[in-house]
Amino acid sequence: MAGVMKESQKESINHLSIMHIFCIIVALLGVLLYGNNINPYNTGSICFYMSLNLIWLIILLYKLEKHLVQKDGKYLSLFNIIYISFPLLIAITTLFIEKENIFYLKVVFILPVLFAASVMGKTAGIVMSTVCSFFIVVYEMIAKGMYFFQAFESSLIMISIMYIVGWFVGVLIDNNVQYQEQLKENILSLNEEIEHRKQTERQNQKLSSVVEQSPNIIMILDTEGKIEYVNPRFTEITGYPYDNAIGKELKPGGLASDEFEKFWEVIQSGGVWQGEFCNKKKNGDDYWEFATISPFRNPDGAITNFIKIAEDITERKKVEKEMERLERMHLVGEMAAGIGHEIRNPMTTVRGFLQMLQRKDEYIKHRGYFNLMVEELDRANSIITEYLSLARNRVVNFKMQNLNSIVEALSPLILADAINFDKNIKFELGDISDLFLDEREMRQLILNLVRNGLEAMSPGGNLTVGTFMDGDEVVLSVQDQGPGIEPDVLDKIGDPFFTTKENGTGLGLSVCYSIVARHNAAINVKTGPTGTTFFVAFKPGCDNETELEPDMNTAN
Repeated sequence: MAGVMKESQKESINHLSIMHIFCIIVALLGVLLYGNNINPYNTGSICFYMSLNLIWLIILLYKLEKHLVQKDGKYLSLFNIIYISFPLLIAITTLFIEKENIFYLKVVFILPVLFAASVMGKTAGIVMSTVCSFFIVVYEMIAKGMYFFQAFESSLIMISIMYIVGWFVGVLIDNNVQYQEQLKENILSLNEEIEHRKQTERQNQKLSSVVEQSPNIIMILDTEGKIEYVNPRFTEITGYPYDNAIGKELKPGGLASDEFEKFWEVIQSGGVWQGEFCNKKKNGDDYWEFATISPFRNPDGAITNFIKIAEDITERKKVEKEMERLERMHLVGEMAAGIGHEIRNPMTTVRGFLQMLQRKDEYIKHRGYFNLMVEELDRANSIITEYLSLARNRVVNFKMQNLNSIVEALSPLILADAINFDKNIKFELGDISDLFLDEREMRQLILNLVRNGLEAMSPGGNLTVGTFMDGDEVVLSVQDQGPGIEPDVLDKIGDPFFTTKENGTGLGLSVCYSIVARHNAAINVKTGPTGTTFFVAFKPGCDNETELEPDMNTAN
C-alpha cells in the first residue's frame, strides 16, 4: 500500500513538473516573440533569456528532488514562495518589454496563478490571482490613462479566468494533498491493525500451544454435550484418535443416574462442576480422571460451549487404594504384634497339658478328642503366625541372592502340592539379577501364590511359575488357568480377612502384600476368563537393613 501511494504521488509530481516546464517555455517564448525592446536576432538578448530559462530549469530540477508538495501537508515554505514568485517576476518583466500585445500581457499572468495554485493549493492560487489582477489593473490605468473601475472592467474576463484557474487547480491540489494525508493515516492505521492482528495471532498460537501441549485432557463440548475438540493428551491417554472423538456425546463414567442428572443440571445452569470420572480406554482398560467442566459464554453472556479440563488420576487412585490396604494391614499387624504372645502363651500351656493327659491310661478312650483339640490348637497357632507376618516390625534378614535359586529349592514341594491337587506345574525361569531378599519370606510368598493358583484351577490345569527382567526390574510371575477374578473381588484382594474360600482365613494374600511391601516391591494382577497372573516386580538395588526388633513369630 505504501508503494502504491509513493507511485501515485510521484506521478502527480511528474504531471505538475511537465506543466510547469511548458508554462515556462510559453512565457519565455512570448517574451522573445513579442518583446519590442528585444531583437530576436540579438545573440546577447537570446542568451540572457536562455540563461534565465536555464536557471529556472535548475531550480525546477532541485524542486523535483524535494517534491512540489510537502509531505507534512503544510504548504507554506520559503522555498515554495520563491519558486512561485519567479513566474510573477517574468510576468512583471513582460510589462516593461511589451508595448503592443496587450492580450499576451494579460494571459501571461495566468502562469503565476497556475504555479501558485499547483504548488501551494487553493489559498495560494486565490492570493496570486489577486496580486496578478492588481498588476493588470494598474498597468491598464498607467498605460491607457483609465480610471480604476474602467481598467478593472476592461480586464474583468481575464481576472475571472485567473480566479477560476487559481480556485480550480488549487482545489484539485488540496484534495490531492488531503487524499495523500488520509491515505497515510489509513496506511498507519492499517499497519497498526496488522501489527495488532499479528500480536493477537502470536498470542493465539501461544494459547493453542499451551492447549496442545497441556499434560491434562482439554475438551470442548457444545451445549448438547457433543465433543467439538480434544487435545493430543486425550488421544495419548485413551487411545481414541481425534476423528473418532469428534461428534461423540460426553458420557461421564462412574456416575449414578441421579448424579448424572445433577451433573447436567449444574453445568447447563452456568455452574462449574468438579468430580471424578471412571472411563474406559479404547483397549477396554479403566482410567480415572478428575475433571472440571465449566461453561463458555459469548460477549452477550449466552452459553455457547462447555470446557472440560481433566487430570489423569489413575495412578493416584492406585496409590490411594494401596495406602488404604496397607493401612488396614498395618492395623491388623499392630493388633497381632500386641496380642500374639498373650494368646500363644496360654495356648502353649493348654496344648502341653492335653498332650500329657492323652498319654494317661484312663483317657485312652478319649484320645481321639485329645488329638482333635491339639490339631485345632495347632491350626489356631498357624493363624496367629500369619497374623504376625503382617506386623511391620517383624525380623527380616536381607541377603544378596537370586530369586531363581529360591524357586528351584521350592520346586519339589511345589510339584508335590500340584500332584495332590491333580494339577500340572511348569517353570520358566529367565536370566535375572540378584536381589536383597529374605529367603524365608520369599518362600512363604511363592508358596502362597502357587497354592492360590492351584486351588483356583480345575483338575488337569496348568500353573506356570516364571521369572524375567522388565527393564531393570526383576519380575516373579505365577499364572493359572482358572476362571479369573471378578472385578468386585479384584478390588478387595489383599484385604485382611477377605476370602472367597469356604475354609480360608483371608490372610494368605494379605501376608503376600505385606512381604512385598517390606521388599519395596509391587504386585500387579492381570485376570480374565482364561486365567489370572500375579506379577511381583522387585526394584533393583534395594539394600534393606536387617531389623533388630524381637522376633514376634516365636512362641514363648
